[in-house]
Amino acid sequence: MKKETISIIYKVLVALCLLTGILLNVINTTSITAILSYYTLQSNIICLAMFIEIIVIMILYKEYRFSDIYYILKGGITIAILITIITYQVALVPNNFHMDVVYTTNTDRYWANLFVHIISPIMVIGDYILFDEKGNFKLYYPFIWLCIPLYYVLYVYSYSARGGRFYGIGGSRRFAYIFLDYNQIGYAGVAKAIAIIVMLILLIAYGLVFLDKRMKHK
Repeated sequence: MKKETISIIYKVLVALCLLTGILLNVINTTSITAILSYYTLQSNIICLAMFIEIIVIMILYKEYRFSDIYYILKGGITIAILITIITYQVALVPNNFHMDVVYTTNTDRYWANLFVHIISPIMVIGDYILFDEKGNFKLYYPFIWLCIPLYYVLYVYSYSARGGRFYGIGGSRRFAYIFLDYNQIGYAGVAKAIAIIVMLILLIAYGLVFLDKRMKHK
């Protein structure tokens, strides 16, 4: 098969994995609004929307040519989903944290977590590695890629202000993650945590830009 056909098939599999993970969490939750308000779920939803759009473009427009906007968005979701893996391994697994307290069985919980935090993110990152043309990421892109995680910070505070609740780390139900909880660590603590996270994301993002350029030369 042509590489383009293989690429479309792979992207359909990515979309199915993303959809599976989202649905497994939605059907096993006590609050759909709460479960869909976690960063890891939202990053999966954003990736799903992006992949559906890419698949439609590739199928309907045979003479398509991806623009700079594509590489800005594709790099953005790649970083966003990479943060999902890191958040899960660094913050959630050590705390035995689950995004809801009620699942039908432990098996449902296992697969819901596995798809959203491991399988789907690896598939999304694999699409970039296997099929995207390399060398298109520009040096200023990482600052644009910050929009998704920073948007989530605004979302959490807006959600909380409207009475939204989470099953949060550290016992808080007003905020999904303790580093956003100014009641526990103070406003200065939140500002410091966000600044550190922004720097770490930029470090990861520039690592991707560097890798992208190296892969082009190889």
